[in-house]
Amino acid sequence: MATRHILDSQDPHYQEGRRMALELKHDHVLAEARRAAVERKRSGSGGDPPRTSKRVFVGRGKPRGRRGGRRQASATVTRHPVECSLSSSVEVPSEILNPQEEFEKNMERLSNILASCPSAEPQRSSASSWSFRQQKASERWKEARPYHPQCLIAKEAVGHPSCCLCHEPAVIRCRECLPEDWFCGDCDVLHHKKQPLHNRESVIHGFFEAIPPTSCIIKGDGGYCTHEQACILPTVKVPDCSCEGTNFTVLPGKPVILITINGRFDLHQPLYKCQTCQQQWTPDSKDLLRSGYWPASVSNSTLYTLDLLSSFQELKVIAPGFSRQAFAKLLEHRTKCGGRSGHINGDALQRSFLEFSYASFEEDQLCCSAPFTCPACTPEMLAVSADGNRKLYRFHRNTSSDDPGFFEGLFVAEDSAVSTFVDTIQKAVRNTQGRGTCGDSQWTAARETSRRASKLDEEGMEVAVCRHGFLLKALNMYRGEIFAYPLFLQKELMPAKAKFFAMDVAFLPALQELTEMKPFLSIMHARAHATKCEIKWSGRNQEGAGTTAGEEVEQVNSYLSRCALTTKYMSKAARVDMVTLHAMGWNHKKSLSLHQALSTRYVKTCQRLQDETARLAELKTELHCTDELVSQWLSDVKEWAADETPDTSHATQGTTHRGLQQSIEGLYLSVRQRKQTLYRQNDSSKFRHRLRRKLAEDKKLLLQEIQEYNGLVPDSATNIDVAAVEHSLTGESSVSQIWPWEVHGSANISMKKQLHDQVMLAMRLQEEKSILVLEMAQHCTWLQSLAVVLKNKMAEEDKGNEGLGCLLRRRLSEVSERLQVVLQQYKTALGPEASVLLHVEAEDPSGLSSPDTSEDEEENTV
Repeated sequence: MATRHILDSQDPHYQEGRRMALELKHDHVLAEARRAAVERKRSGSGGDPPRTSKRVFVGRGKPRGRRGGRRQASATVTRHPVECSLSSSVEVPSEILNPQEEFEKNMERLSNILASCPSAEPQRSSASSWSFRQQKASERWKEARPYHPQCLIAKEAVGHPSCCLCHEPAVIRCRECLPEDWFCGDCDVLHHKKQPLHNRESVIHGFFEAIPPTSCIIKGDGGYCTHEQACILPTVKVPDCSCEGTNFTVLPGKPVILITINGRFDLHQPLYKCQTCQQQWTPDSKDLLRSGYWPASVSNSTLYTLDLLSSFQELKVIAPGFSRQAFAKLLEHRTKCGGRSGHINGDALQRSFLEFSYASFEEDQLCCSAPFTCPACTPEMLAVSADGNRKLYRFHRNTSSDDPGFFEGLFVAEDSAVSTFVDTIQKAVRNTQGRGTCGDSQWTAARETSRRASKLDEEGMEVAVCRHGFLLKALNMYRGEIFAYPLFLQKELMPAKAKFFAMDVAFLPALQELTEMKPFLSIMHARAHATKCEIKWSGRNQEGAGTTAGEEVEQVNSYLSRCALTTKYMSKAARVDMVTLHAMGWNHKKSLSLHQALSTRYVKTCQRLQDETARLAELKTELHCTDELVSQWLSDVKEWAADETPDTSHATQGTTHRGLQQSIEGLYLSVRQRKQTLYRQNDSSKFRHRLRRKLAEDKKLLLQEIQEYNGLVPDSATNIDVAAVEHSLTGESSVSQIWPWEVHGSANISMKKQLHDQVMLAMRLQEEKSILVLEMAQHCTWLQSLAVVLKNKMAEEDKGNEGLGCLLRRRLSEVSERLQVVLQQYKTALGPEASVLLHVEAEDPSGLSSPDTSEDEEENTV
């Protein structure tokens, strides 16, 4: 007789189900209403042809009708998919156009690519705000909170279960066999003979007790007791008998340790014995790989599942500071939870993991993978940003071997090549002991020489990235930050033909002939330079740079610095391999979210351009400036920045007075530079404490010298505003400090510079629009070229390696699917629904962490 269930209206699950049912019904009613409205609109149109939308989109090229014909693109794409190289398959236009013509040409090229993408519904934001949804989720959890402890206690009740197979009293529960999870002793042995990796629980003692797969429950005269049994490693069938017999048995072979995501299992390799000819054999390495196992040694005495190694690789990318020893402890905990025991060797795990990672890399290379190539920067790269990371050091180890790493020279340059280049640079220029200068201040990165630390082998890494945050190249630093290191990276990246090279030091006269890319000061580094240096070299004032911040390397360094928690104790080769794996994982995450980053950036740039243009018009009205006067003021600011002549207008000017001015400038910039690098370059609390004390002393001395200077200057109008200086040192002010002796007779230089900065910002935003359109077009073209290359390789492998052919087909499917997603995203960004992208909850730009999923989102995915 069927059991009658009584619904409890106070049950939280009942209330949740009722709420979901009401929401589904509401959505259904709304969908029916929309469908009826569309039908009425069609029936009332009388068969008229569709009208073309006449909306005009400012700054987005020529308007197109929503249902009109497609325009033909003037740009051509030439493909020669002979090799896996993608940069050579795209034709680069050689003609020089003005900015507006170039923008329209890039827009037409991108529109032609997007025309092949079928229209789809744009992404829409959730109707409720994040705070409202979080509040509702908290209320629901609060209602259900008293019910959960009761459920936890109730699940521990053993009861009187029956075996799912023979209906005898059950003594074993296996949740991995749900819904048939209860077994008696005999049925458990028969059922789990081929499922030794299931976690089982015994109830013979009146409670749930985890037991290993090598234990079984036998019913005797005195009750139930535990016996040991041999468990065989599950593998694919390997009939390999010379007599081609089909009658063979499987016996327990030599012991083998299998480590899965659930911990350690002590099993036996299968030993196959033919009953016809009595021949015996065991699975070889190829059979074990087909079964999903990776050897921990060449003897195959310990095996890891491929799922475990893939999970560890993903975990290392998401949490770079997670060590192999911590992961081994986690696996030992999972082993204990399953009723098993045994130690897991962390060193063997890392060695096997690196071997697996290198084999996977070689496999990806056969599928035309380019882990250190930015699709949006190929073949035309705008900017490269380079900077040092002092946290990626490695301690000196006498026991480390000299064996090269698996990825030597792939991402981290070989030390011999770097050393040779540094020696060449030092011979070409005059050695500058200590720090290089910026005006009257000093920069450690402008040195050509530096001392080595005694306790460290490598003192850090110099890293180069593109403007989208893709890691391109790195090198080991042995002498701190010297100017030759970024020059080496610049030399290595010359084939990318980047227009700008951003670093914290932009100009050294002795090395000017060695640089071909335009020097570029990143935004934050420019704030720590002198005002005149900022005007001349800051990226905000470089024509054609767009809104490239030049600080992309700092975003990457915040990720790589976490890797140093584990790599600083590794050997030299293991450190290079692990940093390379982290870099490839970072770039992979970046490539998956590149279309979202570019489209969102384009929409925000269009909106910001309108706002800053309106702000520029207001500023011109406020200052009563005509276009001719604006041009004159821009010239005045540039001439003022180029003039290095000191102010000699005051009668009190003398050698002592000039020395005080230089001291004030040096102390001011020293404080700003130390504050900038306090946490970025130092991971020691003790060292940061000494730096803070030095900062306090320098700041106190700076204020004292300002007071001394103000006392020497008779004219109060030329005094230094102490409050303004203190405010600028907090980092909250975006206005550069201009000293009274820097005016040189230029009246209202601060006002002129304010207008200059606003004009430069509007110009850079206009350039950024054209740059983003070009990068979106290059991203689409890169994916199309990759698809063509994969198709050609598939044609070559049709009658060759079957496994490689399957890999190429899977890779082609992924690229084709990615291309459709990218095309649709860019189509939305350039269309009338572009503002929708700003309301869609985006993940972290790095793609390495994401916010908690809301309860409404979970319900919609059920």
